[in-house]
Amino acid sequence: MRIRQDIQFNSEGLKCAGWFFKAPGMDKAPCVILAHGFCGVKEMRLDAYAEAFTGAGYHALVFDYRHFGGSEGDPRLILDIRKQHQDWRAAIRFAKKLQEVDSHRIALWGTSFSGGHVLEIAATDQDPDIVAIISQAPHMNGFATAAASGPVHSIRLGTAA
Repeated sequence: MRIRQDIQFNSEGLKCAGWFFKAPGMDKAPCVILAHGFCGVKEMRLDAYAEAFTGAGYHALVFDYRHFGGSEGDPRLILDIRKQHQDWRAAIRFAKKLQEVDSHRIALWGTSFSGGHVLEIAATDQDPDIVAIISQAPHMNGFATAAASGPVHSIRLGTAA
């Protein structure tokens, strides 16, 4: 049985590409929704995390933001925090409609930049169906990070970028 399916969902008129991983032997199960940080795409090992969740009895939905990876959006490689937050919300709505998913037990998983996104979405939306957040090394605020790092370190980081 193939546990990974290609999926698409609509976010503000554009298609976001993703994968749905069904936990073996689970008809109705909680779902963990995953997306990469900064400019990453699902092919950058998010499948390994999704497969680990399915092994633990959770379904998993992995997606690319608009303008990245297999998702629509021109120009390409445009990072827009508001749009990425809307993509998260669209992914949550999509996952809740899947027959296999227990729509009242949704978890969000984000790493780095998306670790900040999942915290923001959960805090702002207060959706009672979001029952867990996994925020791995979250990035929250570039200005606060620069201020805490001091001017010399901030200039070095800015120059390196």
